[in-house]
Amino acid sequence: MTAPHPSVQDARQARRRRLQQRQTVIFGGLVTILLVLALIAAAMFTGLVPSPLQREFSSPEPTDDVVVPCPPQDATALDLGSITANVYNGTDRAGLAGETGESLSRAGVLVNQEPANWPQGSYEGTAQIVVGAEGVVAGYSLARLFPGSVVSLDDGREDETVDVVLGAEYDSMLSQDEIDQLEPDEPLQAPEDCEPVRSAGGGENGDGESG
Repeated sequence: MTAPHPSVQDARQARRRRLQQRQTVIFGGLVTILLVLALIAAAMFTGLVPSPLQREFSSPEPTDDVVVPCPPQDATALDLGSITANVYNGTDRAGLAGETGESLSRAGVLVNQEPANWPQGSYEGTAQIVVGAEGVVAGYSLARLFPGSVVSLDDGREDETVDVVLGAEYDSMLSQDEIDQLEPDEPLQAPEDCEPVRSAGGGENGDGESG
């Protein structure tokens, strides 16, 4: 076989070198881009650089018009089986409302709906028990299961349904054993900052004094 002419060999070698140089530039550029992206991702993860895709969990501006209703004088806790509640997740922790709703159902509470996120966004406290004027006793009865919870009044609510809003400081409600140990007819305690609320029947709930 006749050997290739030296000029042909030189051309092939030169072409091979050009291909190798081109591949080196391309792969080097890709590696550099990946390294830059990795550094940006690490900075976003650590919070040094804000993510353009991050959507903060929104919360309405705090207001001073939250009313803490007083329970009626000499009111005692209701049987849990007589309470109807909705459970809302006021955090970004997935599954929180579902787990709590199942625990309430096991305790006898009628959970009225599928677990859902709180329509008003996030809640920073432990748990907020939202009631109407007719549901104050039910709300305070249910609040016994959530240490650190706050009962608040929704003026527009006309039934006895209770909303349980789980907040950022929420850890867990009482266990079933602890619930079983609660006094069934325990007197409901009125917070110091509560306000008397007039029910639809014309009666007034509480006088703000602990009893």
